[in-house]
Amino acid sequence: MSQLVWESRVSLPKGVHCRVAAKLSETAAAYDATVRISSAQGETADCSSVLELLSLALVEGSMARCTAEGPQAAQAAQAIDRLLSAAEES
Repeated sequence: MSQLVWESRVSLPKGVHCRVAAKLSETAAAYDATVRISSAQGETADCSSVLELLSLALVEGSMARCTAEGPQAAQAAQAIDRLLSAAEES
């Protein structure tokens, strides 16, 4: 089983709020992988939990340390990174 670790800068002007957290959770659920995001303060959230993601309080410009583990880790990592580093919400 492969595990990927990467850092992503949150580029969303409003940071990770409810709608973005829900989109991150939906995206992570679409892959056969476990995705976790950690804030610079060391708090970690499972991407499947909107509430855990919101508790990280990731604002524009903050760095997130991410891990993805499982058969589709690479695909999940790419999709999650794209959402976190988007210049605007899609």
